[in-house]
Amino acid sequence: MLLLSNLPRVFDLTRSLPRVVDIGGVFGPLNTATHIIDVMPYSSMKKPLSPNEPTRFSEKNFSQFDICKKPWPFPDKFFDFAFTSHAIEDVRDPIGACEEMMRVAKAGYIEVPSRVREVFHPKRGYFWRRMFGRPIRVGDGHHRWLVDRVENGLVFTMKHAAVYERSSIITRSDIGRCLSPKETSIGLFWDGSFDVSERLLILPGEVERDFADFKLRSVRELRRVSK
Repeated sequence: MLLLSNLPRVFDLTRSLPRVVDIGGVFGPLNTATHIIDVMPYSSMKKPLSPNEPTRFSEKNFSQFDICKKPWPFPDKFFDFAFTSHAIEDVRDPIGACEEMMRVAKAGYIEVPSRVREVFHPKRGYFWRRMFGRPIRVGDGHHRWLVDRVENGLVFTMKHAAVYERSSIITRSDIGRCLSPKETSIGLFWDGSFDVSERLLILPGEVERDFADFKLRSVRELRRVSK
């Protein structure tokens, strides 16, 4: 889910720029993009993000390729602005994709689902749903990575199976409410570059401890915000 509160700023920044690329935008392209990159064909294109903003892209400037394969077919700093929303968490190599994005663009905006969203069970009655074999809906199954915001960038953690353990899952009863839109997504405006790295969890029990600790910290913060 795109943080709609950030969309006006994105439009203001990109409306007059000569070259704006939307990376992974087939299912909701940025109106002000002049170029679009996606692994899906142009025939899959859905309606743009805003019904009110004129569109600038066309099939002529559409590129279909795997963004995890380097290098992308563009020279350094070819684009004035790169936009990508809820796409990088889907790919097998988000680090490499982010590095190429920074190579071909001068600035940009990247948005990903928050880690809290990926471990949150939004349905009521989690205990009873689990007892009677009802589906446990946590995050999105096609997302490969959990993402944390750091001071000047993003840290990616592989979406281990431990994300579906009760010790990792945050339920509505844990915090007494649903998540707000700002709690479900991370939006980062960047200029020049941003930090990007992977959190490696390798040692025995390290994954489970990290996920359980994240839940405890997050529940405490979410309850504090609720007050």
